[in-house]
Amino acid sequence: MDLYDETGAMAIGSRLRMLTDLITTDAALIYKEYEIEMKPKWFPVLFVLAGEKEKAVTGIAKDIRQTHPSVSNIVREMSAAGLVVSMAGADKRSNVLTLSDKGRQVAAEVL
Repeated sequence: MDLYDETGAMAIGSRLRMLTDLITTDAALIYKEYEIEMKPKWFPVLFVLAGEKEKAVTGIAKDIRQTHPSVSNIVREMSAAGLVVSMAGADKRSNVLTLSDKGRQVAAEVL
């Protein structure tokens, strides 16, 4: 029995998920091949911050059409990897993000 043959179009979500996982795995292998310290899911945040001097998580989430919690998790990972720096915003109530020197170096390699 092949689940996907039997369920046909009803399994489109599962098939797309499998394809996404395959593409993400391949992207990670490409970064590894070129010795770039990067995860594929970090790319949208890196791209936005490379194009702007600084930006709040809310603005990044809006730009890349992801949820605030999802972007916060990505930023936390990127910060732990030394790619992103958080600093007080203009009104001191919010934090803004910017790429660290290492983050700018990775952006230069990737973009």
